[in-house]
Amino acid sequence: MSVHFDETLRNIGEFGSYQKRIYFLLCLLIIFIGMSDVINAFLLYTPRHRCSSYNTTTDVSAHLTNGTLLYEDNRFSCRRNVEVFNASGSYENMADSCTSWVYDKSVFLESIVTENDLVCDSGLVPTYIQMVIYVGSFCGSLIQGVLADGIGRKKTISISLIFLLGSGLGAAWSTDYYMFTAFRFLQGMFSRGVYIPAFVLGIEIVGPSKRLYAGFLLNYFYSGGVVLLAGVGYGFRHWKYIQIVSSAPLLLFLIYWWIIPESPRWLISRGRITEANAILMKIAKSNNTESCIPLNEEYDEENEVSRNKNTLIQFVSSRSLVCHSLIIFFNVFVVYHCYFGFALNTENLSGNFYLNFLINGLVEFPADTLALVFSDRIGRKKLYITSMFIGGTMLLCSAGTTVFAMEGFRNVTLVMAMMGKSGVTVGYCVIYLWAAEIFPTVFRNSGMGISLACGNIGYIVAPFIAKLATNSVGTISQAVPLIVFGTFSLLAALLTLMLPETNKENLPETVGHAEKTSKSRQMEMEVQNT
Repeated sequence: MSVHFDETLRNIGEFGSYQKRIYFLLCLLIIFIGMSDVINAFLLYTPRHRCSSYNTTTDVSAHLTNGTLLYEDNRFSCRRNVEVFNASGSYENMADSCTSWVYDKSVFLESIVTENDLVCDSGLVPTYIQMVIYVGSFCGSLIQGVLADGIGRKKTISISLIFLLGSGLGAAWSTDYYMFTAFRFLQGMFSRGVYIPAFVLGIEIVGPSKRLYAGFLLNYFYSGGVVLLAGVGYGFRHWKYIQIVSSAPLLLFLIYWWIIPESPRWLISRGRITEANAILMKIAKSNNTESCIPLNEEYDEENEVSRNKNTLIQFVSSRSLVCHSLIIFFNVFVVYHCYFGFALNTENLSGNFYLNFLINGLVEFPADTLALVFSDRIGRKKLYITSMFIGGTMLLCSAGTTVFAMEGFRNVTLVMAMMGKSGVTVGYCVIYLWAAEIFPTVFRNSGMGISLACGNIGYIVAPFIAKLATNSVGTISQAVPLIVFGTFSLLAALLTLMLPETNKENLPETVGHAEKTSKSRQMEMEVQNT
């Protein structure tokens, strides 16, 4: 008799006390991944600045307010006036480039930008640093997928934690921005080795009816990390201390090697049935269902066949799975691309930097809740298509008000942008769980890694698309990025019509299982349509 792993979880308990403890420990890790992902806004903050010296008192006195030189006057941010002796024997004022600057310290006492004077002629350096960090995340997304599917979820998390801690502290004690960039590159790379396996392990240890919560609750902790970072930045206001506080607590998580179990689902896919049964026994004991643990030989024999074949060759030879994977990869790219694009085209919520950052973190919670409430009720497919359709429509409407309504509809444009951000956030929550339910166990971590790599490409490309708004003068050019982002969102929603619904379905273990699930769902849809 063949026993599917999800049937075993239904029998011994889908989300018992042991599973909840492990899941909560994984969620604690996600808090620090959220902080690491958005900390660049603090470390690379560019404050208002002016030249540190002037040779003419006229220009200075003209721009004093209560004895304080205004930083807003751009004439003094990169150049200063100097008096030179000309050929006619008189002095004249000439502009000269600044060699040192005075920075506004009302937001941060020190950042990488102020410490290394990365302003004016070096003003693009922070952008390049962020791109290198995104490339690190891209590389990590690809590497960890192969690693986690090869050596397991637990080992990948543990190894990545060690390097994540080391690179985080190394970045804090960097002596120049080159060293800082190198360590942050590594931090971005190894953060993916923690985030994706933790997400996958979290959904693999729970049963089908509870997978919704396992897939979405992590998003609350990620958003919580963003909110927590606002408090850390407000309290310390120095980039070194902020980096240390967001990295040093990872030292405590090294004990996870002795606490977190390996995914029993992955162990079974590797033929390590005895080890899987030991973990299942712990789950069963916490639920008082020890008698429901299946015998070793009762597991699906197809796992044994799958282990004797090259998984990648199997996967590539499946036309339906390749098609579904390409659609998922494109959709993750679009979600990241549009989410970042919304941020680039949304005005500040408040003049206070920390309040603005806090609100941007808090608005994630309603979107996460919408995804949690409706994903199980109407299904992954309908919810994702609806949210991305709303997001794309709001972007295109924002483009319309930008071109035709001018300043009179400025607030309306902002409201539509925030609605669009919420729609894309819901899409972000759904696409990750949906993808994990489509990919088979033998390819799940690799598939999720490639998906996240595509998302990082979206992050990298978004600023260049947004820069199209500055290529020419006029409202039409300003609307071009909004049109691109909106069109991508609608296209992504359209393509997902080809994906199967996975709500309350068993997780596919092998490529064969995934194909059968896809075909059965397609047949059900055809019957419903007729």
